[in-house]
Amino acid sequence: MDKAATSLRQQWIEPSDIFSVLLILGGDVIRMALAAVSGSALTPVSFSFGWVSYAISALLSSAGENRLMPTSPELLLRVINLETGYVRFNRSWTLGRLFQHFEFWMPAEVKEKIRHPVLYRDEENGEKVPSVSPSSSVDPRKFVSDKEAHLCVSVYQWADDKMHMVGRPGHDWVWWLGLLVTIVQLGISAIPFGLYKDWSILLVTAAGTTLAYATGTLPQWRKEKWACRFEAKKDIALTLGNGTQHVIIIRKSKSTGLDLEDLAGGQLVQDDHHHPNSRHKRRFQDVLGSNNATRGATFVLALLWLLLLVTSTGIHDHSWYLLAIGGLGMLQNLISAGAPRPPAMLGIPIELDKRPEDTDTRDDPGFIPVFAEFKVMHTLMELEMAYPGFGRQLRNEFFPGVIEGWEDEWWNSPDKEKRQELLRAAKGREFTKQMKKLAENKSTSSKQ
Repeated sequence: MDKAATSLRQQWIEPSDIFSVLLILGGDVIRMALAAVSGSALTPVSFSFGWVSYAISALLSSAGENRLMPTSPELLLRVINLETGYVRFNRSWTLGRLFQHFEFWMPAEVKEKIRHPVLYRDEENGEKVPSVSPSSSVDPRKFVSDKEAHLCVSVYQWADDKMHMVGRPGHDWVWWLGLLVTIVQLGISAIPFGLYKDWSILLVTAAGTTLAYATGTLPQWRKEKWACRFEAKKDIALTLGNGTQHVIIIRKSKSTGLDLEDLAGGQLVQDDHHHPNSRHKRRFQDVLGSNNATRGATFVLALLWLLLLVTSTGIHDHSWYLLAIGGLGMLQNLISAGAPRPPAMLGIPIELDKRPEDTDTRDDPGFIPVFAEFKVMHTLMELEMAYPGFGRQLRNEFFPGVIEGWEDEWWNSPDKEKRQELLRAAKGREFTKQMKKLAENKSTSSKQ
C-alpha cells in the first residue's frame, strides 16, 4: 500500500487535529443558542464545535459594541405605540424572535380566522345577488374566499397566571435538552477513560463544558435580553408594515409586564424621567461597571478557550469519541438556536385578550380579539370599533395615502351607528362583486 493510501487510512482510523480545527468554525450558531436559553444562573448550551470562534467574536463585540446578544432576526419589524402613533424599528432580539416564530405559537382562533375570510350577504342591503347553479355547493348567503386574509390583527394581554415568567427564561424541552446532552457527552468522554485509562478526552470535555456554562451565566445576557423597564403601561403593535399579513397587538397591563417600546430600542441604559438625576446617574455608573466586568470576563474566557484549543491538538488517540461529543453538542446548539418557542419561554407571557371593558363587545359572548376581514380596510375598521384608537393608528401605517370617500367619512364620523351602516353597505357591495366573479367563473368553466 502506498504512502498516500496509508495516511488516509490512518486519518479515518484515528482523525488527528480535526477537533481543534472544528473548534474555530460555527461561532454564530453558539451565539444564537446562548441568546435563546440565557438569562438565568444556569444556561445549558453544550460544549461543541465553534466555541473558540465564538469566544473571540464575543470579546470583540463586548469591547466594541458593549453587546453579547445578536441583532434582531426581523430587522424591519416596526413597533408602534398605539396611543402616540410613534413608530420605531426593532433592535431587540427577544421581540424579533417573538414575531419571527408567530406562525408556530399562533392561537387556533387566529389560524381559523385567516384561513378563509368570509363575506356574508346583508339581507338589509337590498342589492341583487347573482344566482348560482342549484347544484352548486356555494352557500348563496356567504362568499368564502379560497385565499387567506391579506391582513390579520390579533390582540393579546399579559397572562395574569404567568406573571412570574416576565423577563425570565422558560424551562421547556429546549432548555432541558441542553442538560441531557451535557450528561450524555460526559458519559461518552468517560468511555475511553474506563476502557483504556485515557483521561485526556474526559478532561477536554469537562473543561469545555465548564467554560460553555460559565459563558452563559454572565449577567449581561439577562440585562440585554430584557433591556427595558418592567412595566407595561403602553398598548403596542408589532408588524412588518404595509403589505404584510400579521399585526400583533399587546395591551397594557395593570400589573407587571415589559415596556415593549423600551425593549425595541435595544439600549442597555434607558432614560427614565421618573428617577431623580442623582439616582439615574448612579444607575448609569452601575451599568458602566457591569460592562467593564463583562469585558474582563469575556477576555478571560477567550484566553481559556484558546488554551483548550492548544490542549486539544495533543489528542491523537481515541479521537472519534471527541468528534462524537462535538457533533452531539453541535446538534443541540442548532436546535436551541432555531427551535420555535412560545412567548412565555422568551420572558413575554401573553394570551389572547379578554373582551374589552370599554366597548360594546363586552356583551358579545362569542367575541374573539382576532380581526381578519376580506378587505384590509374592513379589518382595520372592525378593530377600531372594538378597540377605539387602535385601528386609526394602524391605518396610518397601511393606508398612508388618499382613501376613498366613504372610507374618509367613516373615519371622521363619531356616530357608531353611522359607521356600522357605512361598513355594512361596503361589505354588501364587496359581497355582490365577489358573487359576480364566482358566477362568471362558473359560467366559463361550464362552457369549457
